[in-house]
Amino acid sequence: MRFFRKHWLASASSLAVLALPGRVDSVTDSMGHSIESGVTFDLPDSYVIFSPLSRTLDALTLLSTQQTTALLVSTALLVLLLVGRRTGRSLPKRLALGFMAFLVAALALEAAAAFLPRPMAAISATNPDIVRVDFHSHTGTSHDVRKSYSAAMNRDWHQSGGFDIAYVTDHVKFTDAIAARSSNPARAGNGTSLLTGVEGRFHRIMSTIVLGISEADSALLNKRGNLLPGAVAAGIPPVTIIALPNRSLDSVTKQLLDSSDALPNLAAIELIDAAPRGLAQFDREEAKIRRVAHELGLFLVAASNNHGYGRTVVAWNLVTVPGWRTRAPEDVGRSIEQQLREGRVGAIQIVQRTRPRVHGFASSATLPVVAWQTLGSLTFIERAVWLAWIWIPLLALKLRRSAT
Repeated sequence: MRFFRKHWLASASSLAVLALPGRVDSVTDSMGHSIESGVTFDLPDSYVIFSPLSRTLDALTLLSTQQTTALLVSTALLVLLLVGRRTGRSLPKRLALGFMAFLVAALALEAAAAFLPRPMAAISATNPDIVRVDFHSHTGTSHDVRKSYSAAMNRDWHQSGGFDIAYVTDHVKFTDAIAARSSNPARAGNGTSLLTGVEGRFHRIMSTIVLGISEADSALLNKRGNLLPGAVAAGIPPVTIIALPNRSLDSVTKQLLDSSDALPNLAAIELIDAAPRGLAQFDREEAKIRRVAHELGLFLVAASNNHGYGRTVVAWNLVTVPGWRTRAPEDVGRSIEQQLREGRVGAIQIVQRTRPRVHGFASSATLPVVAWQTLGSLTFIERAVWLAWIWIPLLALKLRRSAT
């Protein structure tokens, strides 16, 4: 008992690892409920082996900007409190060293979350007609994306994250989207396929994603990405999605209801946008987003809005397309877009990673919420891995000290 009291932090962590797993779903539907039995959350072996790091980096990536700030502040205060209780150097020196150590560790973890090439958690569906779709992603062609983020890297990210179809929606440019499309498999079921779209704006107040458009339609786009009147090359009307974050959903709704310049085939609005500011708006205005979707008769969709950072998928869209695996990727894309145009009830289902939903003053509770969700979602095998990572280094250090 004396050993465990001496190493109280490791002991407390072990008790949490043993007691909390199984209490939190790793993924839920768009309402936060448990998902149907036909969808499973998949973790590669390499993810599980390094589960403490994998889960920690995922948790950091699932946070909004406000939540990240709250987590860093509360963790820094906790570290300083623990350092202040220790004996040895004078209190100011202990606090200074503790703060510097925390700062280095925090920067290292944030850099790892953004740039470290690591295994990704994904989902799979037993129904062979389910397509896992991302409607909004980027490459280095866009001005606000990591310049080294190529079409091949975009494909790898989506394939590792469990997507079958992903739209490359750069800002009024198609360069990398063309390269991505040329490397698609002949049959959509043979690998992750990338399709072309574009991100633009509507009346300067909202970001939009336009699907079913290609480089042949560049003449229909002005420099802001507004779609001008005219027929697209494919001969099929494009589909428009309202993207997040948006400055004011109330202004968006009013503009759309009052404007004579209707968006072409406005079909959906993003409920979940995985950019930190998009997550913040989701946490803050979920009810308003759902109200706008209801008033305008729009689908709710999720989007990675991937800008070349991180290895964590926040949400997936599940779309039913019979026989899609043997069809050409572009044909599958047209079927998905047609379902959006027709507004079929239940055509799109969102599966999302469990993440904190605190905002405003409540974001101060981000640290305990993250700890609860992370430990509570561990699998049985991950428990053993966490215990090994907690105790093996500690015991090895103790044996080394005993031998000297």
